[in-house]
Amino acid sequence: MKVSVIIPVFNAVEYVEKAVESALKQVEVAEVILIEDGSADSSLVICRNLTSKYKKVKLLTHPNNSNRGPSESRNLGIKYSNFEFISFLDADDLYADNRFECDKINFLNPEVYISYNSSAIFYPDGRIVDFGFKEDVLNNIDPISIHSFSKFIHDNDISICDTNSLTIRKSVFDTEKLFDIRLDMHEDTELWYRISRKFLFYSGCLNRPVSYARRHRNNRITEESISSRLRFLLVWIDNIGLKDLEDFEKKAVSYHLARALSNPIKNHFLRKSILHGFQLFTSLTRPVFIPLFYHWGMRKFNLYKS
Repeated sequence: MKVSVIIPVFNAVEYVEKAVESALKQVEVAEVILIEDGSADSSLVICRNLTSKYKKVKLLTHPNNSNRGPSESRNLGIKYSNFEFISFLDADDLYADNRFECDKINFLNPEVYISYNSSAIFYPDGRIVDFGFKEDVLNNIDPISIHSFSKFIHDNDISICDTNSLTIRKSVFDTEKLFDIRLDMHEDTELWYRISRKFLFYSGCLNRPVSYARRHRNNRITEESISSRLRFLLVWIDNIGLKDLEDFEKKAVSYHLARALSNPIKNHFLRKSILHGFQLFTSLTRPVFIPLFYHWGMRKFNLYKS
């Protein structure tokens, strides 16, 4: 098993070297591709030093060292990857020593295209919190089919895994669009939602983490907002096609909209009232509401593709 690890780098001077070294410890890693995304700190210098120090490390940049965002950076890494399997690692995160232990067993089966694993989050106060679905998703659906798999994920609002703990056959990207460059947040979730319509996700190591995400003040996740959630939903609808949305996907759109609107509200009773009331309203008006939301949002956020 030979893996291309893709690491987008933006203002990660404190972390990127340890991230790269955690990937190089894995015997399955054949190359580490750094995409330096126009950092304002000295990340580019660190990346160049890493390519000199390690033969497996390669460095890519955007034209004129410009900043293009995580989606375009990961897409560039995928384009120039050389091996059958792709995995991702954020520049401020780490792989555990067992990163590909279960993946290489899963991929002995040529019908497995995606393998997911458990991960954990490091918090500044020292807490380590597990992240990801702790069960084999396929054990929860009967019969096993791509439709029932995708439906189960949306009906239960499941975050299967962190992007750092997913491994994918590169051929998946031959049949599916890459990360959507219209998104700077939630671009990975949007892609996994689309891929779940065509491929099953097989469980790997669920009993212990294979990757660790660090939470700190400069995480992009701190920039999440109602606007970022709306853009995610709109781009997801646009990529699937308004007329091609399944009923369970329309229900999921209503749920995520209700969550986006209600989460900022501090009063528990009011928050729950809006969460459930909005879902009830949209369930009754869904044939009209979803198209109205889509066309309004695409214009408001200027998301139509040129």
